[in-house]
Amino acid sequence: MRELHFTIEPGYDGAQVKTYLRRQLGFSNRTVTKLKQHPLGLRRNGEHVRTVDLLRSGDTLSVAFCEEERAVLCSNRKVEILYEDEDLMVYNKPPGMPVHTSCGHASDTLENVYAAHCLRAGAPGRLRALNRLDRDTSGCVLVAKNQYAASRLTGNFEKSYRALVCGELRGDGRVEAKIYRPDPVDIRRTVDERGQVSITEYGVLQTGNGYSFLQFRLLTGRTHQIRVHMAYIGHPVLGDPMYGSGSELIGRQALHCWQLRLTHPVSGERLCVTAPLPEDMREAYARSVGAK
Repeated sequence: MRELHFTIEPGYDGAQVKTYLRRQLGFSNRTVTKLKQHPLGLRRNGEHVRTVDLLRSGDTLSVAFCEEERAVLCSNRKVEILYEDEDLMVYNKPPGMPVHTSCGHASDTLENVYAAHCLRAGAPGRLRALNRLDRDTSGCVLVAKNQYAASRLTGNFEKSYRALVCGELRGDGRVEAKIYRPDPVDIRRTVDERGQVSITEYGVLQTGNGYSFLQFRLLTGRTHQIRVHMAYIGHPVLGDPMYGSGSELIGRQALHCWQLRLTHPVSGERLCVTAPLPEDMREAYARSVGAK
């Protein structure tokens, strides 16, 4: 059980506990309900407090997060942990691994790996993946271990990707094109004015032999955003059969979530976590832009 303590500032003097939880900590109604139902969920100055009770400036509000058991199979597959503390962790997800379980993936996902990790730690937990990579995209996956970390970090961290793309680009660029899903059954997206605003910035790290190695910064977070935008400008991600074509250089799209930058939700420390390129992308790089 993770417990955090908050000192009430003058701006919340006379406010109800639930107001502080919603406005200052960003909790949903569902989370507030769970906290008040648990005997140790909420305490004011060491004593149990109700969500309708009032706070005073200088009070200490203690919030205890009690994770629920989830019926998820455990996987003993080893996945590299790039960072971990009481509130969050960052996995280096390998290619070919879905993040969440589904009807077709009951035991081979990052969620199954996390379930085993929690079991070894002796504490229940559920996977709160704050960035959901495609199955065949590798790299950093940020996991919040409690609802407070999730509420503070959702939408408040930066991601950098690296990819090999077809064709040689000259200079950095920006793609601003709306992304739309024409068919609710088909997962493919396309550029269409009916879609959501989507902005991708890229920098050229190296070019050669008909390929480019790029770094990306996403100003929006749409599904398949990099893959759709690069195909749209005529430089599809290498090995991407959905938006380009497969490649003998690599057996999946050559896309990797390379780095996460964030402010720790509890300590306030700035963190920068980097995931090295996996072997298949290193080999594809050596045989494409890196080839002599």
